[in-house]
Amino acid sequence: MKKIIYLISIAFFFTIILSSCNDTTYATELKNEKILIKDFIKRQGITIIKTVPPDSTIWNKNEYYLTSDGLYINIVDPGTGTDTIETNDIVVPRYLQYTLEAEADTISNWTTIDANYPLDFNYNDENDENACTAFHEAISYMKRNGSIARLIVPSKIDFSTFWDPATPMGYYIKIKFQK
Repeated sequence: MKKIIYLISIAFFFTIILSSCNDTTYATELKNEKILIKDFIKRQGITIIKTVPPDSTIWNKNEYYLTSDGLYINIVDPGTGTDTIETNDIVVPRYLQYTLEAEADTISNWTTIDANYPLDFNYNDENDENACTAFHEAISYMKRNGSIARLIVPSKIDFSTFWDPATPMGYYIKIKFQK
């Protein structure tokens, strides 16, 4: 009986040792995330610009601005009108969400403003769980109704779903807001 317990204990010990060798640390996930983002940028021919283009202009297709939080943004369409978004305005985003792998996979299709229960959130309300930090930051650059942007979002500023494992995502986002 002692031999059986001893053998089971040894087997259990080796199982734990071997399984821990395969575990990926969060630091490794973040390193891999940075590599994936850099690879995506290279594959797409994206140039990172140091200054934000003037307001109300369409940016060059492959020029993205990198914010201090790590968000990469490209304004596709600056939107219409003179009203600009303000804190606590209700924002209704429509977006395509996709992975950054070589074989990109669309995770979610356009959300619809016309649905009975469209996704909306209060701009700059950090407690509103319907938007991630990246959306709030992107909207500060988008500013006007109907504006459209492309985003590259590291996991730390994305929805919590992508925190573990650390997974960067791409978005093609259009916003409407109500005062």
